[in-house]
Amino acid sequence: MPEAEAAAVVTGGGSRAAGPADYERFIILFSPEGRLCQLDYAFNAVKLAGITSVGVRGDDSVYVLTHRKEDKLHDPTTITNLFAITDRIGLLATGMPGDGRAIAQEARNAAAEFRFKWGYKMSPCMLAQWIADRAQIRTQHAQIRPYGVVSMIFGIDEEKGTPELFTCDPAGQFFAHKAASAGPKEKEVMNFLEERMKSKPSLSSGTTKGVCVTILSKP
Repeated sequence: MPEAEAAAVVTGGGSRAAGPADYERFIILFSPEGRLCQLDYAFNAVKLAGITSVGVRGDDSVYVLTHRKEDKLHDPTTITNLFAITDRIGLLATGMPGDGRAIAQEARNAAAEFRFKWGYKMSPCMLAQWIADRAQIRTQHAQIRPYGVVSMIFGIDEEKGTPELFTCDPAGQFFAHKAASAGPKEKEVMNFLEERMKSKPSLSSGTTKGVCVTILSKP
């Protein structure tokens, strides 16, 4: 049987066999279990922010809600996880606030450049794919770390005239959803949403909003 090859790390002092500490330090190295440890830590950072977000897509609308941590000495107008990207697309960032703000600004620039180049507005699906591509690239370079944010992209597709809801995670995956959640209580919220969506597959605007409010009102 052929012998297993060991991973190696190349530094200024030469090369050496990769150890457990290297798998945790370098995003580009897989652990023997096939995991990217820094990517796992990025997902943990999303939950450590202590904020749970929820998004629900109805027949003619899409709603996203989240908690907001406030300090009595902070100006509340400067604290937000919700960003307008265009007049018909928004982004809700759950996780590290600084990373969320950076992603939102990059998304605004990308949407503006797209419209200038092609003459029409970026759709929510196109923007979600662009953000996911950026996130995936950050898993391939040792000089940069993954974003500690799950982004919810929501809005109205002008061509289809339908509401859309997407999520993008630190690994660069993006998915379209009828309902989605992110944060420390993600599993509990998703279980509730699955049961609710089974009983009411068609949601009006008022019902869609009610579902979001009901979920986040639970302790």
